[in-house]
Amino acid sequence: MAQPPARPGGARPGAILPPEPETGKERLATEQLTDTCAALEEELEEVKVKYEMFLLGAERMEPARRREDLKRSVARLKNAFTRNAGLRFRIQALHARYLSYERLWLRSAREKEAGTYRRDVMRARLRAQREVARRRPEGEATRAPGAAEAERLEGAAAAAAPTPLEATGVPPATGPAPRPGPPTPPPAPAFQLGEAETRALFDAWVEAKRRCQEDVGGLTPEGLGRSLARQVPAILEKFKARRVEFKVVVQDGKAILKAVPRS
Repeated sequence: MAQPPARPGGARPGAILPPEPETGKERLATEQLTDTCAALEEELEEVKVKYEMFLLGAERMEPARRREDLKRSVARLKNAFTRNAGLRFRIQALHARYLSYERLWLRSAREKEAGTYRRDVMRARLRAQREVARRRPEGEATRAPGAAEAERLEGAAAAAAPTPLEATGVPPATGPAPRPGPPTPPPAPAFQLGEAETRALFDAWVEAKRRCQEDVGGLTPEGLGRSLARQVPAILEKFKARRVEFKVVVQDGKAILKAVPRS
């Protein structure tokens, strides 16, 4: 009776063998793919900024050619072969982010061309005022809660009191009117992640959870956005950062979101 062919290392037929270590050529290819992935991530952020400027009217031309070049580069990277699981996940997350941004860019460009695009200007103004309030020196005086009500009551009492002419018969001294104080900025609005960023982060997070065989039932992009909005202000305050980026990482067999403060 013929014997089954011997397995490497004397393993029994049907046994699961550990993955073979990468060769020198494979390590070099992995490093090259990692560098390419990092470069495309930076390019994606730059194209995102260009589209923001175009939609705001700061740029006249849509960066369509740059978007198409980025699309082809991301597609080539996605089809590249690598045995590194972490790198494969990073490439898939980059591809998902690009698709989410592309859908948003194309829709917004069509609306802008049709004259129906309306950006949330008020939210942008509040965000700018929040940044100004955050940079204000700590020693600068601010209005305390209830100051407006106290000023209203004080004004009502002054109106009811007799004027100097009624009390003494002497007209009051005239002089230059006092200058009004600087306007007080409104309170900083809650942190809100962009629609495209939230969708890309959510897609990558759900994909990682599925790979880790975790339950993704009940997860929604809206719920993720609300959760991040509650956590980001504390992170900014703790690390004295200007913004926060989130990355999907796998720790102890579970997919989690890791906050990366940026100065």
